[in-house]
Amino acid sequence: MDIPTLLSAYFAAIDDKRLDTDIVAATFLPDGRIVRPDGVALTGPVEILDEQTRSFARFRATHHMLTDHVVTRSGDTAQVRANMQAMHLWNDAGNSAELETHFVAGGVLRAGAEFTPDGWRLSELTMRPTWRTGATTRMFLSAHR
Repeated sequence: MDIPTLLSAYFAAIDDKRLDTDIVAATFLPDGRIVRPDGVALTGPVEILDEQTRSFARFRATHHMLTDHVVTRSGDTAQVRANMQAMHLWNDAGNSAELETHFVAGGVLRAGAEFTPDGWRLSELTMRPTWRTGATTRMFLSAHR
């Protein structure tokens, strides 16, 4: 699978609430890491799965959209830049879709990848938000409430 598809499949698993060990292993190298927008770094499949599951449990729904992938390959490694926009609907939102119950953020996604015998795997994934709107103040609360 190519790198843009790898990224899309990972975020689809988050949005569909089906992130699991197999998806994390098919996305990241064994020592791969995520640097979340709050600066927290997660390293290795166990920590990535545990912390991403805990963090996204705060939301009733999420919707991630990735566009404009720029992939720069050098042998068996690659660097990726993509634009990302994501909606997050807080669990306590009920059935409302008002801005008080969700936030939308956009920014730049960057990833490093390596080609392995099993295909492309991410060595690092980071997201730098450039804007957000809606109920964003809760975004800075700990994922471990």
